[in-house]
Amino acid sequence: MLLFCWWRISDDWLVSRAAVYMFAIAALISCAMTPFIFGLLKINDFGLLSRILWGSAGVLGSLSVFFLWSGMWRYWTRIDESSKAGRRFWFCILIVGVWYGAALYYGLVYVPQVKTHWGNRTEAASE
Repeated sequence: MLLFCWWRISDDWLVSRAAVYMFAIAALISCAMTPFIFGLLKINDFGLLSRILWGSAGVLGSLSVFFLWSGMWRYWTRIDESSKAGRRFWFCILIVGVWYGAALYYGLVYVPQVKTHWGNRTEAASE
């Protein structure tokens, strides 16, 4: 279902500045919510407002996880220019690491490749 939504998104959007920033925010939220997801931090109940706030944070964290993970999968399947061995390695990381793997992939593969893509596009426009 989630990948079905990604087929409606163009490859151009995946390498846009908006996508880079949205994936960055999703990666930060996903990693920031980790202590709460695994129950490492306890949340004090201060009433209805507290429940609404933490409930909203939980929904936002869950959506961020799936947005980041499925977006990095989409990039990996359609655009990634890594070597065959690199693609195999990141396949394993994305499968096993879920959102942590997607956050690593975002920082170590996606951002550098997208910045290179932006540079190539600028050079092609100036010629």
